Amino acid sequence: MMRRRALALSLPALIAAPRAFAQTAWPSRPIRILCGFSVGTTTDLLARLMAQKLGERLGATFVVENREGAGGTIAAGIAARAPADGETLLLGASALTLAPRLFRQVTFRPLEDFDPIGMIGFAPNVVVVGLGIPIHSMADLIAAAKLAPGRLRYASSGPGSGSWLGMEQLKVMADIDLEEVPYTSTAQAATDAISGRVEVHFPSLAGAMPLLRAGRLRPLGVTSATRSPGAPDIPAIAETVPGYDASTWYGLVAPAGMPTPVVARLNTELQAVVADPAVQVTLRNAGVDAQPGTPAALRAIMAESVRSGTALMDRIGYTPR
Repeated sequence: MMRRRALALSLPALIAAPRAFAQTAWPSRPIRILCGFSVGTTTDLLARLMAQKLGERLGATFVVENREGAGGTIAAGIAARAPADGETLLLGASALTLAPRLFRQVTFRPLEDFDPIGMIGFAPNVVVVGLGIPIHSMADLIAAAKLAPGRLRYASSGPGSGSWLGMEQLKVMADIDLEEVPYTSTAQAATDAISGRVEVHFPSLAGAMPLLRAGRLRPLGVTSATRSPGAPDIPAIAETVPGYDASTWYGLVAPAGMPTPVVARLNTELQAVVADPAVQVTLRNAGVDAQPGTPAALRAIMAESVRSGTALMDRIGYTPR
């Protein structure tokens, strides 16, 4: 009888717990958005844009905290260990889901240690060549690579970067071989592509647009499944290599165990921000194709990114560093 009475007394409290949390003054402190890359990168730009717009909509203070290094894994590790109280978020990207397969020291699990909040969009890279290179299309590039396996060089930002992943996927799907030339400076990579020191460059579309508009580089194809709204005149690589898609996804995630009402509120506001026409113009100028979405949609994207990225690394025999 005493046990039944205790249970009866506790049930209302248990039922009311989510409602009570939703009614507390959340957020009670500034919310930080962790960013794993330096100021000026696409990830940083998105983090600051989301911080500003979410802050306006929620009447709260959002602070961007840059913890760059190790391919974004430092920030992700901090986020994974943070309290799941709705006051720490991470600007997540494709690198988050592939990190455990790329780096030995990674301890977080992308699908188990994070709760997805929602999508922001996809950012394609673009294959470009210098004007002096006699290659004018993706079909030309593939043909030239097949004629001289391993002779063509491409500039990348190193293993794990969008340029590296995109080219490794292209090499597998088109059955070609190009030599990677890693750069720590994308500006130097672009300079060497313009001069012909490397035959192929694989920058972000946003980073390449000023040089493309100036006519200093020739675009061959974007890595999105279809043409990017920000550059509709540039063919998608998939038009030559069916099924190819190597865009970087961007979204907000949080430490696993976030209260459901907080996830729902954040997602509602995030979708409203990403759907805003003015924000979409800003995203387009940053080379990001806006795509708002639910937590479930982002989780599906993350799961597919883990699956396809791991399969690619296994296919090319990549050893974690």
